[in-house]
Amino acid sequence: MLLSIFTLLLYVATPVLILLMCKRFKPVQKIGEVLVAYFAGVFFALVIWLLAELGVLEGERLASLRKLQATVCDLVIPFAIPLMLFSANFRHLKTQLGGASRALLTGLVAVVFMTVVGSFIFHPYIPDMWKIAGLIAGVETGGTPNMVALQFALKVPENTFIQLQASDMLVCFFYLLFLFSVGKALLRKFLPKYKAPADSSAAGASSGEGAYYFMRSRHGLLQMLKSLGVSVAVVLLSIGFTVLLLGEINVPCLMLALTTLSIAASFVKPVQKLRYSFDVGMFLVLIFNVAIASMVDFTQFFNVEIYYIAGYVFFCVFGSLFLHALLCKLCKVDADTFMVSSTALINSPPFVPVVAAAIGNRQVILIGISVGMVGYAVGNYLGFIVAEVMSKVL
Repeated sequence: MLLSIFTLLLYVATPVLILLMCKRFKPVQKIGEVLVAYFAGVFFALVIWLLAELGVLEGERLASLRKLQATVCDLVIPFAIPLMLFSANFRHLKTQLGGASRALLTGLVAVVFMTVVGSFIFHPYIPDMWKIAGLIAGVETGGTPNMVALQFALKVPENTFIQLQASDMLVCFFYLLFLFSVGKALLRKFLPKYKAPADSSAAGASSGEGAYYFMRSRHGLLQMLKSLGVSVAVVLLSIGFTVLLLGEINVPCLMLALTTLSIAASFVKPVQKLRYSFDVGMFLVLIFNVAIASMVDFTQFFNVEIYYIAGYVFFCVFGSLFLHALLCKLCKVDADTFMVSSTALINSPPFVPVVAAAIGNRQVILIGISVGMVGYAVGNYLGFIVAEVMSKVL
C-alpha cells in the first residue's frame, strides 16, 4: 500500500517539478516538458530494475507495482483526451479531411509493405514468422486489442506473444523518443508545413497568464475542477455506452464514444468558456509520459531470444515510418498531420495527444484519433490477410 501511494505521488509530483524546471531553466525548456517527462520515467524504470536485481523489490511487490503502472497509463489518457478536445475548434475539420485520408492510406500501405519485406529478411531466425508478421501488421495499424485478437486467431504461443509485446513496447518507446527529439524538426523540413485554418482559434486553451496557471491560483484550481468534472462525465458516459452496446469495455468502441462525446461537448458554450481545459489535459499527458516510460523492463535486454523479434519490430516500425514519410511527401501531406497519423497507427490513438502536445499543435489531435480509429477497424483484417499470405510464401 505504501509503495502504491508513493508511486502515485511520484507520478503527480514529477510533472510539477518538470514544469517548474522548464519555467526557470532555458536548456530544459528547449528540450520540452514531454521529452523530459520521458527521461524521468526511464530513470524511474532504471531504479526499479536495480531494486529488483538487489532483491529489494520482487515477487508480489514488483507485480503490484507493474499492475499499478499499467492502471495509471490506462486511466490517465481517457480523461486527458476530452480535456484536450474541449478547447479545439472543429468547424475547420472538413478542410483537413483530404490530408488525413491520404496520411491514413499511405500509412497502411507503408506498414503492410515493411511487414512483408521484413518477414523475408527475418524468417530464417524467427520460428512461425508468418504468425509474427500477422500480429505486427495488426498492432502497427491498430493497437494492442488487435494484437490480442490475432494471437487467439493465429494460435500464437504465450511466450512468443510476451516477447513480441515487450519488443513492440520497447521499439515504440524509441519511436516516440525519435519524434520528440530530432524527428519533428527533420520531418518539418522534409514535409510541407502545416497550415492552420483561419478560424482555428481555441476557446479554452490560452489563458494569457502563462501555461499551467491553473496550479497557481484559486480561480485556476476552480477552473481545473470544472474541467475535470466535465471530463469525468464524458468518460463515464462513454464507458456506459460501450458496456450497454457490447456488454464489456471494448477499447476501440470506447475511444470512438469518447471522441464523439468530447466533440459534442466542445460546442457547448459553458464548456467552451473553461479557460484551462487544455492545460489540465496536458498535465495528465505528462503523468502518462512518466508512467509509460517507467514501465521499460531492462531485464528484456538480457534475453537473447528477444533480439531477433525486436530487430524485426524495429525494422517494421522505423521502416514504415520513413516509407510513410516518403509517400506523404509525394502526396503533399503536411508534417504535423503525418506525425499524428503515424503515431495513431504505430502506437494507437491514446498516444496522439502526447505527440500533438510535443509538436505544439492541438489542432491535429482529432485527425490523429480519427486515423487511429480506422486503424483499429482494419487492423484485424490486415493482420489476418498478411499472416495467411506469408504462410503460403515463406
